[in-house]
Amino acid sequence: MEPADIECIIADAIRAVGFAPTDLQVKLLERHAQLVDASNAAFNLTGVRGISEIVAKLTVPSINLLAPAGGWLPTTEWWNGKRVIDVGSGAGFPGIPLAIMLPECNFTLLEARAKKCDFLRNAVTKLGLKNAEVENSRAEVAGQNPLHRERYDVATARAVARLPELAELVLGFVSVGGTAVLPKGGKPQELDNELQSAAMALNTLGSAPPVVMPPFNDTESADSEERLVYLMKLAPTPSRYPRNPGVPRKRPLA
Repeated sequence: MEPADIECIIADAIRAVGFAPTDLQVKLLERHAQLVDASNAAFNLTGVRGISEIVAKLTVPSINLLAPAGGWLPTTEWWNGKRVIDVGSGAGFPGIPLAIMLPECNFTLLEARAKKCDFLRNAVTKLGLKNAEVENSRAEVAGQNPLHRERYDVATARAVARLPELAELVLGFVSVGGTAVLPKGGKPQELDNELQSAAMALNTLGSAPPVVMPPFNDTESADSEERLVYLMKLAPTPSRYPRNPGVPRKRPLA
């Protein structure tokens, strides 16, 4: 795929969620994909290979998170000035694309692996992002740290985990009245089953029942079945959650 085609895909994805793309935003999003592709082998960032695939499967789905929240509030109004944490940021998806698109928001890119944090810091510097910082910590540890616990308006994660585990890892970061926005793949029936199995966990962790929306964008090689799960925080998360590292995965709330 030619660079001009990649730029068109990025610009179209931005327009689809209600933004007017600037040349700088498109260039920075493409540059991030290039950095991921160039550093993939050295840092073991992602199993997705090639710039066009990275854009289709990672950049565009990250832009999807800018879809109007709940389908009714304009994107720019909903996100305005929010403090956001990207849990398990890895190669910087979705945190870095969101930071590029939302310069008025502040982003924390949380990543447990030091090597990936090195990549993230380098990417943030090369992209000139003044609104993003990198934190090297496991979610279970950072979620109990007063500097991070219930300090964020929005939490997101592209982690491959079932919702009971994922909710425990992210909701401790969200302040009451805030929202976790979680992309979830799989067939609709599988997601429905997962949502049912997570009902008790979400209630325990202080979340309202989930709102599920389809993404606004689709590309030929992207996962067309990915949905966005919104979890609004109604009550403080009990102090025992998240539990010790590894426990949410071994013994998920259900």
